[in-house]
Amino acid sequence: MPPMGRIRTTLHHLPERVYQSKGWHFYVDKNGKWHKLGREWDKEARDTWVRLTTGKAADGTVAELLDAFYEHCEGLVRAGKRAKRTLEDNNIERRVLKLAFGRMHYNAVTSKHCATYLRKRTDKNGMPAPIRANRELAFMSSAYSWGMGEDRFDIKTNPCYGVRRNTETPRDRYVETSEVRTFTSAGYCTPWMRCYVLLKRLTALRQGDMLRINDAHLTDRGIKVQISKTGQHRIIRWSWALRTVITAAQSLREPLPENVEPIAPRPLFPGRFGSGLSPKGFKSAWQRAMAAHAAAGHKRFWEHDIRAKSGSDVESDQRAQDLLGHESTRTTRRSYRRGPTKVRPLR
Repeated sequence: MPPMGRIRTTLHHLPERVYQSKGWHFYVDKNGKWHKLGREWDKEARDTWVRLTTGKAADGTVAELLDAFYEHCEGLVRAGKRAKRTLEDNNIERRVLKLAFGRMHYNAVTSKHCATYLRKRTDKNGMPAPIRANRELAFMSSAYSWGMGEDRFDIKTNPCYGVRRNTETPRDRYVETSEVRTFTSAGYCTPWMRCYVLLKRLTALRQGDMLRINDAHLTDRGIKVQISKTGQHRIIRWSWALRTVITAAQSLREPLPENVEPIAPRPLFPGRFGSGLSPKGFKSAWQRAMAAHAAAGHKRFWEHDIRAKSGSDVESDQRAQDLLGHESTRTTRRSYRRGPTKVRPLR
């Protein structure tokens, strides 16, 4: 390692902690780790040095575009126009894309690069991950589309346009009513989760919208909610079953500790400190309950499968579309009408 703190006697054009060794330029961080920059002190080497020293993406790179678009998405979340869960997924997609495309100039990426990424994307175990590749490329396409409308970026085209995505087979797991009854009544899940499953079965709400329900949403006319994905406002009218489940869920809420300020309006499914249960906390509870369910010899199912069951059990596609809040019947038919089709005999 070159001596630190000594005045440089040669190569005065190089920044601090950048050295030449065996024909290569290296940056030596404060921990003594050497980072190879390149043979020439050119733009690519300087961009890498900027990223290593400041943590910021170099100007004109895909990494800069993805970071800027992610900041824009954070603003959408603060404005209530995008779900926080979606932003968490976007952050993962951003990190993965930066590993593959981050150092490239955004106008240097071609459709061929995108198609190759879709074909060769693998997970941490080296297995093909075609669905994840689709989601990640969709995020990058959104970033390019947004960047084309920003003066700070000189983006010529969106290389993701026209690239055929990997084929996705819709999930067809249909949860029988007997499976839901067994899961909710055999002690595999806690009482509050039993209320959650029954409420989701009745309303077909998405997980994020379910966890956001609080006492203020319970009106004389029904449960007033705003669908986070579409921004649509809806009132789910009261029925005897719906009132029974809501009353049961409210009765299960434990009194708050003496040193915890009450939150008003109070969430229907509170977390540890009285605030609404987080998606991460719900995921952990669901996994524990489903593991016990599977250990007893029962077939696993996803939380999202309950929403699909609600859409499958109604009498028509139009009724299912209204219940699920879809803008297109095509989405309803493709992914949420999973049960066997019921037909009348000829005679």
